[in-house]
Amino acid sequence: MTFLRITGWTAFIAFCFACIFWELPLQVLTDGLHLMGGLQYVTYILLLTIAVVCAPVVVMPIIPIAAMTLGPFITAILSIVGWSLGAAIAFLIARHYARPYIEDYTVVSNVDVIMQKMSKRTQFWGVVILRLTLPVDIVSYALGLTKSLSFARYIGGTIVGVSWFSFAFAYMGDALIVGDYALLVKISLPSVGIFLIASYIVFLLKK
Repeated sequence: MTFLRITGWTAFIAFCFACIFWELPLQVLTDGLHLMGGLQYVTYILLLTIAVVCAPVVVMPIIPIAAMTLGPFITAILSIVGWSLGAAIAFLIARHYARPYIEDYTVVSNVDVIMQKMSKRTQFWGVVILRLTLPVDIVSYALGLTKSLSFARYIGGTIVGVSWFSFAFAYMGDALIVGDYALLVKISLPSVGIFLIASYIVFLLKK
């Protein structure tokens, strides 16, 4: 799991450098995507959905390409749809089939501890906080194991929780490709701040 995530993030970093120094292949790729027409929207959503359900597939490198091709706003909306759809499927799989296979993961036990400390009224915000700090994939399965969490609160918190970084990644990816480094910094700084604050809340809830 860790090796695959490191490999995925290495590929993403390599892609970032390619965006800066190697323009022609990116243009060829985006031209090819334009030829797909409406199918590119469906394909992007399916890729993000599969990435959540089939963890730990990493799709970060395709977000800047999608932002350049579809526009950052549309990419962000599609990211919310894709990640939320994948999260819904993962939740249902975990709740009904996957407990014997993933209940021993550390993140699963941590999530379970956090959700047990929350009332049903505050679980929605618990999901939001977890979405701001941890990967969508394994947390979706972990939350599926928490019997006190309803699907409605889960999916609502997921949509809200993934929204910030859906927009952040889309606009950061677009800014990276077009060379708007001022915008990149403006989005990165509050994103880091939100992540740190949410991580601290998670830390407090685990104590």
